Parts: sequence; C-alpha cells; structure tokens
Amino acid sequence: MQEFRVTGTNLRRAEQEKALPVTVFTAEELDQVGLTSMSQVVEALPFSTNVSINETATGPNDARGDVSTINLRNLGTGRTLVLLNGRRLSAYGVTPGTPPIQFVNVNAIPLGAVQQVEVLRDGASAIYGSDAIGGVVNTILKTNYDRFNVSARYAFATDGGSPRETTLNLAGGRRFNEDRSQLTLVYSFYHRDLLMATERDYAADADKRALVEAPFSANTNFNNRNSSSQFGRFTAVTDAGAGVSVPGVTAANGQFYFDPVTGARATGSGPTGFYNSQAGTQLLPRVTRHNLFAAFAHRFTPTLSSFGELSYYESQSFGQFDASPVSLGTDGVIIPKTNYYNPVGTRFYGPGTANSAGTPRNVAIRNYRLVEIGPRSYETDSDSYRVLGGLRGSFAGSTWAWEAAALHMRGETYQVNHGYISQSRFQQQLALATPDAFNPFGGPNPESVWRNFVIDIWDRGVGTLTSLDAKATGELFTLPAGPVSFAGGGEFRREAMKQRNDPFGLADDVIAQSEQIDVDAQRDVHAVFAETLIPFVSHTQRVPLVHSLELRIAGRFEDYSRFSATKPGYALSWRPVEWLLLRASYNEGFRAPTVVELLTPAIGRRIDGLVDPARPGQPDAASSVSKRIVTGGNPALRPEESESWNFGVVIDVPGVKGLSVGADFYRIQQFNQIDNSSAVDELNLDAELWTVAAGSNPRVIRTPRTASDIAAGIPGVLVEVLSTFQNRTLREVAGTDVFFNYRTPRWSFGRFNFNATVSYTDELRTIDERGNVAELIRNNGNPRLKASASVAWSHRGWSASVLQRYTGDYLAPVAYTAGGQRFVVDKYPVTNADVAYAFRRGPLDGTRVRIGVNNVFDRDPPLYPVNSSGYNPSYSDPRGRMAYVDVSHRF
Repeated sequence: MQEFRVTGTNLRRAEQEKALPVTVFTAEELDQVGLTSMSQVVEALPFSTNVSINETATGPNDARGDVSTINLRNLGTGRTLVLLNGRRLSAYGVTPGTPPIQFVNVNAIPLGAVQQVEVLRDGASAIYGSDAIGGVVNTILKTNYDRFNVSARYAFATDGGSPRETTLNLAGGRRFNEDRSQLTLVYSFYHRDLLMATERDYAADADKRALVEAPFSANTNFNNRNSSSQFGRFTAVTDAGAGVSVPGVTAANGQFYFDPVTGARATGSGPTGFYNSQAGTQLLPRVTRHNLFAAFAHRFTPTLSSFGELSYYESQSFGQFDASPVSLGTDGVIIPKTNYYNPVGTRFYGPGTANSAGTPRNVAIRNYRLVEIGPRSYETDSDSYRVLGGLRGSFAGSTWAWEAAALHMRGETYQVNHGYISQSRFQQQLALATPDAFNPFGGPNPESVWRNFVIDIWDRGVGTLTSLDAKATGELFTLPAGPVSFAGGGEFRREAMKQRNDPFGLADDVIAQSEQIDVDAQRDVHAVFAETLIPFVSHTQRVPLVHSLELRIAGRFEDYSRFSATKPGYALSWRPVEWLLLRASYNEGFRAPTVVELLTPAIGRRIDGLVDPARPGQPDAASSVSKRIVTGGNPALRPEESESWNFGVVIDVPGVKGLSVGADFYRIQQFNQIDNSSAVDELNLDAELWTVAAGSNPRVIRTPRTASDIAAGIPGVLVEVLSTFQNRTLREVAGTDVFFNYRTPRWSFGRFNFNATVSYTDELRTIDERGNVAELIRNNGNPRLKASASVAWSHRGWSASVLQRYTGDYLAPVAYTAGGQRFVVDKYPVTNADVAYAFRRGPLDGTRVRIGVNNVFDRDPPLYPVNSSGYNPSYSDPRGRMAYVDVSHRF
C-alpha cells in the first residue's frame, strides 16, 4: 500500500518531486560527511541561517542542553515547519528567552533512524497550515528494514581538550505473516563530553583585543570582560538611597571600590572590564542522548493496511558558566549599616566608635561577583514520546486511496540550576552584625557563611500535541493531457504548553535572573484542505515547445479559537522539452501566534537605566529612577502572514546522463511579524508623538497631567511601559539557490557523485510600524552567501568523499571605529573528508570501516566580537578538527 510521501504536496504523482523545490539528503550522504545530530544537519544546510536557539546557550533564561531549532530563509525561529514522517512534532517543554520563544527541538529526531531529510524551499501553508512560511523540513525515518545492522563511531578533537564523542546505532527489521507484516526497531545512543572555553585559545579570554589588528585592536567592543568580580564596586547611600560622601572612604558621590590588582580599597568609581568570565564557562555542554524508534505495518487485505510508529527520546545535559554577579541596576542589593564588615557601618561610625561624630551608612552594591561559591551550573533532563497509529487503503478498481491517523506526542524538560543566590537570604546574611555576616569587602567568605543563601532553582515544562487527520487522493476525470488529480482532507490538533517554576523564581527572589511565571495554555485547531493537479499539455500531444504543462492549486483553511486563516497556493510547471523544466509558484502563508505568545500571563518588572525622554529634566524621568516594564502574552495578536514567489529552472543536460543543474529565485514578504518592542523604543515613540502633535503612545501608560505638567508642556508621570508581544514589522527577503548534481556512469575505476548547492541572499530587511527600514543583509549575523559542495567516489568495496562548506563574511553588529568602520566577521570554509572499505567476503563479510576527519584544516571559527566566547555558534563548531572511526556490520 503506497504512502503519501512527497514533501510539499498531498498528491502522489512522482513528477511532483521535480516540480517542487525540494532538496533531499539521504542517510548515506549524512553518514559520509560525519554528522551525528540533527543540529549538525541544520548547521550544514546552505538555506539555514542564524539559528538563535542552540546547545551553546548559558543565559539564566535560556533553554539549555541538547536543543536546536531551524531557521530557513532568515525569517526567524518558528517560521519553518518541522515534520517527522510528514506529521508535526510537539513544542519543546521550556520556552527560553525574555520574551519566551516556543520551538520544536530537532535534536529529538533520531538521526540513526533517518532514511532521508527533505527540505522544501518554498512556502507551504496551503498544504500544511501554520508555520510553513520559510519552508518545510521533513525527516523521513526508516520503516521497512529487513535485516539487522549495528554501527559504532568514536570521534575526538585533534586539538586536545575533552570533546570526545561516541555514537552507537542498532537497527533491525523483519517481515513476517507471509510478508503481510513488517516490524522495524532502531536504537541510537550518543554521548559528547563537556568542552570548556579554557580549552580553546580563541575562547579562553573574554578580551579579544589581542586577536585583532588595528584599527580594532584598541576597540573596547572587543573586550567582553565583565565589571563584576570579587573586587566589588560600591556606593555609600543614605536611608533614602542617595549617594553620600564619607570622608576618607568614598569619593564625593559616595563611590568606592577594591582594586583588582592590589585588593586595596580606593575611592572613586573603579575600573571596568577586567573580570574574565570565560574561566568557568562552557563552549558545549556534556550531552547523553538515547533515541528509540519502532514502526509496524500490517496488510489486512490488498486494499487495507494499518501502520503505527512509536518513538522515545531522552537526554541528559550538564553545563556551567561563570559565578553569579550582583549589580545595582538589576538586583538593587543594599548592604545594611549593621553589616559587621561594612566600612561605613555602625561598627565604625556613630556613638561608641572611633568616628563617633560620623553617621553610619548603608552601602549599595554597584558590581560584585561571588566567586567563592564557584560557577553556576545546570542539569537538564529532557524526554519525549510520540505514538502514531493509522489505517490506509484504496478502493478496488479505482485510482483513489485514503489514509487516516491519530497522533499523540508529549515532551517534558526539567532543568535544575545550581549556584544561584536567594536575594532575601543574601540580604539576611548581609544584615548580620556578627563575624558570620557575609563580607563583600575583600573576603573570601567560608562556605559556612555563603551556604546559607546559595540555592538550586528548577523549572519544568511540558509540551503536548494531539492530532487526528484524514485525507484521500485520486483522479477526478481525464483531460486530453491526462487525468486531473485531487487530494483533500481534514485535521484536528490540540496544542498545549505547561510550565512550572521554582518558588524562588516565582517570587523574583533570584539574583541575576528575571522573575519567572507559570504558564498553562491550550488551544484547538480545525483544518480542511484540498489540492488539485491539472495537466494542460502532455508529451503525447506533441505540442511544439510544450512537452508538458501542469498547474497545481492548493488551499487550506485553519480555524483557531481566536482567529482563522485561509491560504491558497499555486504552482505551474512547464517543460518546453523533456530535459528542461521551468517552474513557478505563488503561495500565501501564515504563522499563528503560539500559545506562549498569546497566553503567557503579563508580568511587571522595575528596571533601572531608562530615561523618560518626554519629561526632560524631571526627577522622575532620570535613569536612576526605576521604571515598570510589563512583558508577557497578548491575546489580541493576529497571525503573521506572508506572500512568497518562486521561479525555478531545472536542466537535465541532454547527452550527459545523470547531470542536472538548476536555479530557484525566491522572494518572501512577511507581514505582521510578532515581536516584543523594547521599552526604549516605546518611550522614544511616545516622546516623538508628544513633540509633534501632543499625542501619545498607547503602550506608554501615564498619570493624568498635573497643573505643573500642563505649565511645563509635558505629559504625566510614567506609570508603566507595555513591552508585550505585538504585530510589529514587515520582513522582506529575496535570493537565489543554485544547484549542480552529476552521478557518473560506473567506470572501470569507479563511480563519482558530484553535488553543489549555493544559497545567495540578495535582500533582507525589516520595516517597523513607524516606517524605519533596517537592512539586515551582511548585518547581525546574516551572511549573504552559504554554500556546500561534495564529491563522492565508490569502487567495489572502497568509497571516499570530500565535503566543502562555506559561510560568507558579514558585519558584526558592534565594533565601530571612530571613523565608522565596522568589523567584518571573516568567511568560514570547512572541509570534511572520509574513506571507507566494505568487506564483501570472509569472516568480516558485511563489515564496513570508515575513517574520517571533519574540519580537515583545523580552522578556528572566525572572530565574532558580540559574545565572550568570540564565535558565532549559528555557523561554527568550536571543537576544531574532529577525527573519527566508524565501524558498522550488517547481518
């Protein structure tokens, strides 16, 4: 019984595979180039850019560990649909970031069970519904094994350090019941060691100035060292919180610090940018991953069969990063005057002290880091299961076939974070008037002191997906050029997300971490879809310059509880001659707001450092006065919408069998892109509207104007700024994909397979609601060019391959010189190579040994001055050259 299996269409005609811009990577190709996880597959795709969620993340609000997502066409996370055997996956259990982002974790897909990865490089909401704006990545797993295979792989970095990697795959299958039943089982194991920043020279120091030449070698943007260290910076303050001078101890504004070189106390603001946070920070976490996949199929009759799939994923990750900092702007920690070690407190100033006429003062911590408690670390446990069952059949004597299935998937993530600080307990320890008070003024402090306020915090998230779908396809009637095909069906989905947080996080009682909130959201989606293929001309009609001409029309309606969307898609394929295909498509797409974007409860936080520009000179407008910022979901969000155009040409070169070249030209416009605006942007807009026409920004809430406000011509006092999700921007992207494939005949010295793909982005920009244009091409980590090329050779039992990947240069978002010159992040070419031999006789018959090297020339990632590690994880592997041995045996 044939499956519905062409990505990008519900029709089953084989010709559709060439009429659609689909790139296919087989399991053999992935194996040859030494890829061991879907995150590496994503990184290798020429069409994938700027993957912001990946396993290098260490921030306190990040999803950490064995995670990765995909971003086709630079449209952002969540705008590429990820499918497994043609059906959706549930969202990852934790939504990282502020604001939170909901995404599918591609590392949960078992690479050891992959048959092929299909990438549709075109919008497909008319086929699949929401999210398929940038394209579709459909991973097809092996479901028809009739043998047993075992493989093991060991890899190590030639640069030394600890990033060793071990992979084990077991796969087997059997047909039984007179070949009417098929069972496939696949198990995969993967382990990678922790890689620390200190194990790579380019990442060991957060100050990168020594790695660049003039005019950037003195540029402070290359110094990512921190100002928070064990040598604190402080301000003596009054009970009202204002800085106050203490003669002999502080400067006139109350500031003093401890010198990071001598450790001595000194007056003034103190030095900045001297603490190297890389000493305790990872580049890659330690990961252990297990995947289990089972597929079962049974044919009841020639026209009816059942199918089912069961998959399970489990991972454990461990990583660490620098010790917890304390800063005035985000934590507002005050050392009471009662503190035993406070140099301007009650022990040294006031009645009964040597400074009896002096006034004891509290001290505000401007910058400090509790290095004695050690680095912060995390342990992340993730697991998911997916159950699918269905029936498929055909109607005897007709061209019609049908399929119906039910699916349930549940993913859970539990993170425990060690080495964090309870602010309330820290304040209690600081308030003690005895020697067991915490001493931030030189220290160090014994564990008996700091153990009282060091805490572990946790968060747990569960994402679920339940779906029912049914579809049918067949031929409606026949035209002179051939049959008119039709497919139609419907789908029901229930999507849910639940997150629970530690009581410390809920109470905003964790230093260096934003307040956390619980999320409990669910929605139902109903969809119907239809698709037809109309042949206008076929080769049998012998029309000049029209070997074939076909039009595909598709449409899908999806209904959500708060909105609905209907999107069409049109695709025309024309072969003037048999060896030349011209294709064009127009698709309208949409992305429904996620349940997190819609339903996350709003939460207000007070933040220092913001100026209210609409009230210049007013005390309440100063940056030193904290302002309330509200973030969270927005139930009024509308779907993002898109229009995409694709024009392509494919040439099967006549006279050269196996040689194919082609190109696709695409343009995408994405409307109403969902984002959260910054508080700075909202305040600036409010000030601009007030200045121009005494208007106001509805997202800036103020008190009614007083008489003095009216006299001064200014708006009322700021109450809060709404920085919740909203439909904000238009994004435009256009470019070209070029490909070359040639599979040679089998010559006496072997067969070669040549492949090359180039993805060139010509335009990339956003336009916000105020008409401001931001050109993103070659900016903010968006290279204009990505490419890959490979050559594979096989002869008898021998095989070898070379893969060349290339990422073009781009401008760093920071690192300007006084003259306006920006730093160029260099291009990044990487070469992988391998050689293998498959034994065909003797005791090793069925055994294959492969030896390979990834990053043959041991290229370090190009310097990226934005982060302390100095490289961009969206495009680079920090491990350097990796050598590996892979042994497999087929029984």
